[in-house]
Amino acid sequence: MPLFLEADGYGPGGPDNKGWNRLSLNAHFDTRHQCGLLPTNFPTLFESRTGRQRWGGYERCPKPGGGYCATCSVYQRASEHRPMPWPENVPLVLVRIRPWPPTPGSFLVNDAAGRSDLRVHTWAGRDLGITTDWRTLRNSPGICFSWFFRDDDAEAFWIVRSNPAATAALVRTRRFETHTRHALYAGQGQPRLALLTCHGCSHSDDDLQHLAADLGDAADGTVAAAANTPVLPERLAGVPAIGLVHEDGRSRIRHRDATTSISWDMPFGEGTAAALLAHAVRLACSF
Repeated sequence: MPLFLEADGYGPGGPDNKGWNRLSLNAHFDTRHQCGLLPTNFPTLFESRTGRQRWGGYERCPKPGGGYCATCSVYQRASEHRPMPWPENVPLVLVRIRPWPPTPGSFLVNDAAGRSDLRVHTWAGRDLGITTDWRTLRNSPGICFSWFFRDDDAEAFWIVRSNPAATAALVRTRRFETHTRHALYAGQGQPRLALLTCHGCSHSDDDLQHLAADLGDAADGTVAAAANTPVLPERLAGVPAIGLVHEDGRSRIRHRDATTSISWDMPFGEGTAAALLAHAVRLACSF
């Protein structure tokens, strides 16, 4: 995984190797070495978490001269995996990108340019009062991301966290000639939470255990339930190839060529909807 991202050297010969024939503004722009552990936007977050870093779009290397990664506090902090603050028992959040305002009096070199804060919301749009940053997301274990999208408010993306109770969740599967059924339980001896009927089943046991654990949180009342049945979006922005429907007390997920119908053994409130949407994001998780 590349960590020290060395800036390209300045070539006085110009792009045609015959010398510059016009005024160069290169000296007015920041072309210093960068750190592959300090992303500043969604594309570099993707690169950094998947080991594809290349120069451009990262914070400057904090070491004079660069290249001393093993003794750098940024490297040590990344190894410690300090997670982002996460609302208790909420399976997914919507993160909106809030660009920094321009630095007063700046001209060509603006320290705020390309920088942003990340504001955390519920799936229904409620601001949770949590602000985080790109470095924290890069170093947070147990989370995955949708692709980013742009709406009338801001650029945004979904984050799903791994439920620590998933290992105790129970999934009972029966396979028939034309379909597969999965019964979900929060744990051994617990009441059934939902029955999934799949045509063209593509679920993994891990995905279903996380769904069962998320539903268990909602059933325990730890996730606030809506007074009325929440309205599910037909599609989640940033989550391609998945369609959602909820009607007559049942839900349906379309994922490519597979269809899953869900019969609920619990009230369908905001927490249940959040668990279902988190499941949809996991199915299409980008990284």
